[in-house]
Parts: sequence; C-alpha cells; structure tokens
Amino acid sequence: MDISEILQKYPPTRDHLLLILHEIQRVNPGNNITHADIRQVARYLNTTTASVYGVVRYYSMFSLNPRGKYIIRFCKSPLCMMVGAFNLLNFLEKELSIKLGETTSDMLFTLEPSECLGQCDKAPVMMVNETIYYNLDETRVRNIISHLREKEYKKQQS
Repeated sequence: MDISEILQKYPPTRDHLLLILHEIQRVNPGNNITHADIRQVARYLNTTTASVYGVVRYYSMFSLNPRGKYIIRFCKSPLCMMVGAFNLLNFLEKELSIKLGETTSDMLFTLEPSECLGQCDKAPVMMVNETIYYNLDETRVRNIISHLREKEYKKQQS
C-alpha cells in the first residue's frame, strides 16, 4: 500500500493525523516516516510541513530514522527498575549487541526506552511492536528474541 492509498482512506482533516502517521510508518520498510511522507501528508491535510513534523517529533512512537522490523520498547519506569529492569536492559543490550536507541545491523531489532507501559503489577515489562511481555527474566527475554529471530529465518527460507 502506498501513501496515497492510505491518505484516501481518511477525510482530509487534522483530527486524522495520528492515524495517518501510524499507518504510514507501519507500511514503510524502514518502520519510520520520511520527509517526503511529511510533505505529502501536509499537502493532503492543507497544513504546513512544520506542523506535521512537530507531531512526528513530539510523539516518541514515531521515528524519522529507519528502524528494525521489531521495535522493542523497554520500560524504564521506577517500579520496573526496582524489580530488576536495569539488569535486564543490560542483558538485552548484550543479547542484541546494541545500546538503547540503536538498531541491529540486520535491521531486525530496534531498542527504545519507554517511560511506562502500564503493566506495573507484572514488572519488569517490554513491548515488541504491539505485544507486551511481562514478568521478564533473562531466560524469558532470550526466548522471546530467539523466537523472533527463528521466525524471520523461516520466512527467509520459504
């Protein structure tokens, strides 16, 4: 689906901006929003590129930089940190060979911070794309990453 098809799904009013941006980002191979996308959305909504750009920069769920297929949002709330998230974050960085805010060289994983994922009673927590994983420990994190890698390997083989 290209951007013009996405835009045609929505009336050209600013109250649809977030929905439009989410959908554009979801279909872009780099899991991001390009400057060309911003210009096209601004024209469609009859607004300035600066106002669309401002929305993209304001919300942490949007990115101008290419990211991995799997966006791992790791909760850094005080509660998660108190129950072991700091050590798990270090483990995850070693497992992926990247630091927070980086993307693996194969463009499979991007590791991003999150202030709170709203699952405090099940901390520590991380979100991979739209799926929340909770009650994490090193074994569970390793299994999640292994499962995603295996899934991608199988896709490449077929």
